[in-house]
Amino acid sequence: MIPRQEREPETGGRNSCSVIRAWARGLGVFVAGTLLLASCGRRPAPALNGRMVEVHIRPGMSIKAIGDTLQRHGVIDNRLDFRFLAWLNHYGKEVRPGRYRLAEGSKEGHVLRVITREEPARLMVTIPEGYTAKQIAGLLEEDGICTSGDFMHACLDTVLLRSFSVQSSSAEGCLFPETYEVSTAMPADDVIRLFLRQFRRVMTEMKPEAGTNLTEDELVTLASIVQGEAQVPDEFPRIAGVFMNRLRRRLPLQSCATVEYLMPERKGRLSVEDTRLDSPYNTYLHPGLPPGPICNPGRRALAAALSPERNDYLFFVARGDGSHIFSRTSAEHDAACRRVRSSG
Repeated sequence: MIPRQEREPETGGRNSCSVIRAWARGLGVFVAGTLLLASCGRRPAPALNGRMVEVHIRPGMSIKAIGDTLQRHGVIDNRLDFRFLAWLNHYGKEVRPGRYRLAEGSKEGHVLRVITREEPARLMVTIPEGYTAKQIAGLLEEDGICTSGDFMHACLDTVLLRSFSVQSSSAEGCLFPETYEVSTAMPADDVIRLFLRQFRRVMTEMKPEAGTNLTEDELVTLASIVQGEAQVPDEFPRIAGVFMNRLRRRLPLQSCATVEYLMPERKGRLSVEDTRLDSPYNTYLHPGLPPGPICNPGRRALAAALSPERNDYLFFVARGDGSHIFSRTSAEHDAACRRVRSSG
């Protein structure tokens, strides 16, 4: 018989090995679970039949807030899995803001890859009224849709323009301001097709007033100037009427908006020196319409150019609150200018 005191070390050794084996099994389960969860997050997303919803991820939103928002909209089922995958794959600082179109019931890993732009994203992008092609290009590049250079190059694709019956040498003026659903995988020319298709649809709906002898290019150019000048909805057709009156009388349009188009940024009020800038777009120096649009007009400005108000005004001056004082004669206009200066 083996003495009792000699058996204890053997028993203690077996207990230590058991603890180590149990710890190892637990660690193995944890690692396997972690790898499984990570691999689930990395698997390609299956075909999704869920309803598409819009989720706005704003700049500075935390992963927790994003997960809460996604679950609230039904895009994901488990915000905790979403947060864990974001932590595991170091996605925290990689999320890109935007108005995303996502399918309900999506996998958490798939959504993370979309909002970090590892996979193509479907976004809602709003083109503001009055933006120039250059401003639109910057907006699209900021949203990760296409580069500014690619967009501006596609704007000059005359084959593309002619396919939408646009006769000018640039898409400026025909990039219709609207909210569009686009993909980060779309080439620049496909994005422009979206804008031109909507422009053509709107122009087809509208009918020019009888007696308007302007070509479509000229109407769009006039609309862009109206867009640059008008702010109050009721004044759009009135301002268009003023410009039509001046065109008929062969008077310079004297539009501040055409001069501001030549400047790096808008000014609150033009100086006399500004109105002497040498350019065919300067309608203080050159009578008639400028060579092309100065921005991309919206529906209201296009409608005003197509059907301007019948009036006998030849002048207007901005009050400073978005509205204008309209005048028929130089004397009235001078008095209006003095009134505006004295009130400012």
